[in-house]
Amino acid sequence: MIKKYSILFFLAAGVVLTACQSQPTSQTNHSVPSGFGKKKNPGIIEFTKEIHNFGTLKEGEIVAYSFQFKNSGGAPFRLTKVEPACGCLSVQYDKEEIENQATSAIEVIFHTEGEWGNQIKTISIETSAGEAKTLTIGAFVENKNFNLNLNN
Repeated sequence: MIKKYSILFFLAAGVVLTACQSQPTSQTNHSVPSGFGKKKNPGIIEFTKEIHNFGTLKEGEIVAYSFQFKNSGGAPFRLTKVEPACGCLSVQYDKEEIENQATSAIEVIFHTEGEWGNQIKTISIETSAGEAKTLTIGAFVENKNFNLNLNN
């Protein structure tokens, strides 16, 4: 009886091994074009500088600074959000798509009316590639209405 099962086992193993080693009779060349399936690197926003200090300003002055950037990635992107943190800032920027390796700028305009002392303001940036950045401007604003003499 053991002999009978041994023979059946070896026959079944032989059939399985033979079936696994069979080769198709015709081979088709399924070549994939070069570049197919390769993902482009997303657009990457790269600022020359992310912080700018205006120094000392007089209350009422309006000053501007352009934050320069480059798309250093492999695909174009758009600026989907350019949002100042307060009403004393306004922004101007290119609403069109920024091609890879192209440069552009975000101009930040600071209205100092009603401001005084040390000021630090931010602008939130988001791109269609999913990147988020924060730009920062700073200044000391002299305001005659808040001119305190701290030495007395």
